[in-house]
Amino acid sequence: MSPLGTQPPRLSDEHGFSLIELLVAMIMGLVISLAAFSILEFTTSDVSRITARAHVTQTGRVALEKLMLQLHSACVSVNVNPIQAKSSGTTLKFVSETSPLNSNNEPTSSFATVKEHEIVYTAGTLVEKTLTSIGLNNATGEYEFNKSEKPTEALLLSGVRQTEREGKPVPVFQYYRYYTSKDSEAKLGQIDPGTNNLGMTNGEMAEEKVVAKRKVTEAEKVAKVTVGLTLAPEGYEGIIAKGGQPVALEDSAVLRFTPSSEEASSNNYPCAEI
Repeated sequence: MSPLGTQPPRLSDEHGFSLIELLVAMIMGLVISLAAFSILEFTTSDVSRITARAHVTQTGRVALEKLMLQLHSACVSVNVNPIQAKSSGTTLKFVSETSPLNSNNEPTSSFATVKEHEIVYTAGTLVEKTLTSIGLNNATGEYEFNKSEKPTEALLLSGVRQTEREGKPVPVFQYYRYYTSKDSEAKLGQIDPGTNNLGMTNGEMAEEKVVAKRKVTEAEKVAKVTVGLTLAPEGYEGIIAKGGQPVALEDSAVLRFTPSSEEASSNNYPCAEI
């Protein structure tokens, strides 16, 4: 008997969770925790992929911009061919000159400021090899380079591969020249003076690529270079979706902004009219 004359409550009258209710609550908590961690992992991975893609895009554009600036400085003189022979879809050889400033903030120029660049695409990388000129050959008007000297090498980009269009790989480097009156004469005949069968005016950039790029006679006509490639974030080289997809980049450089002449009788070469 209790002091108040009442019996103490029995254990069966206590309210609480049964074993089954406790197991159900634990399972529900576990499911909610797993769902929360899954969302967190997905969000973290997605942010990581987007960050990596943004980084590789920025890196690729910086490298392309550097290459475009060098190509825009390729017209060293009217007698020097900017694009060198043996350039191809995977190798770009050209000369350029970026003159430093002297103490009076004026540009200085000498043969030592002329560089020969060789940009090579191989094994998923884009590598630049550079040689410094050792002098000007007065007989040919071309700058000379010491071929026995080991060039300076620099890795421009990694994780590079050729861009594909309609299932076919596109050359990393493509080359174009100016239209001439001979284009129309060799095809459908001269329709109108100064135009060819495609209706293009002499001096405009040809849409047809220079095919025989390894020949000196073709290399000296190159007036425009297009660089196109595909970059993948590191660790996602084989991924096509889920935020790690590769980034396709492309840019073009016209070696001079306007042709030297639009006359039908003139041949527009990259840096001069001949």
